[in-house]
Amino acid sequence: MITVYYKSGSAQWKYELADEEYEYVISNVMEDDPDPQEMFDDSLEILRDVSAMAEDEMEEDDQIDQTIAVAFLWHWFNKLAKPEDRIEGDVVLIEDEDGSGVTILPASDVIEEEG
Repeated sequence: MITVYYKSGSAQWKYELADEEYEYVISNVMEDDPDPQEMFDDSLEILRDVSAMAEDEMEEDDQIDQTIAVAFLWHWFNKLAKPEDRIEGDVVLIEDEDGSGVTILPASDVIEEEG
């Protein structure tokens, strides 16, 4: 299971993908040879947009975009980022209060394991 946590203001979301689903999605995404930086920026934008929606507002395309964004962001920080910027395991994204950017942390640094 891969997990990307997203926090914006006082709201928080936890996006999870089964390992098999992640592998399927990321292999299809990478097969298209996307520009990694553009895909990273698009993925953050998708999570911002989706997080602002009520669950009943989400359409199938929104859910697909969300799944791709979560898979790519996890992949970026675990596989594509420069070695000094890599995160091993799950990722936490915290949107800056003024909306100017996102702070990225390893989930192991901020999330307590559920027992």
